Amino acid sequence: MKKRIGLIIGWICALLVAAFNLFAAVMKFIPVEPGSPADQIGQQLGIRGMEYELAVLELIVILLFLIPRTMTIGFVLMIGYMGGVLATNLTHGFSHADSLLIYISFALLTISAYFRNPELLTRLRKGSV
Repeated sequence: MKKRIGLIIGWICALLVAAFNLFAAVMKFIPVEPGSPADQIGQQLGIRGMEYELAVLELIVILLFLIPRTMTIGFVLMIGYMGGVLATNLTHGFSHADSLLIYISFALLTISAYFRNPELLTRLRKGSV
């Protein structure tokens, strides 16, 4: 029973992270009007002109993370991608409060990986010894 509850928690967290990232990826496909707030944020972050490539990359990472067989590589890629997003936000004038959803995503991602792939923690411990 405990294992089943852990698996449910892991999948709920994984689906929340996937939904958040899927929304972000889909929004990158929607064209923005020049001078709009979305355009200004894109200019501030320096991603104007790269939206489609970033969206495709994000969709691939989401897919790898959700498939149980490729979950470990998806987790590593998702952590790297989200780390890049956080670093970009913080180095381009956004505050920690503006990046709160990214921090929440990190927490949900870690909880999901812990419950969906418990041997990942064992691998990480062995690698650090």
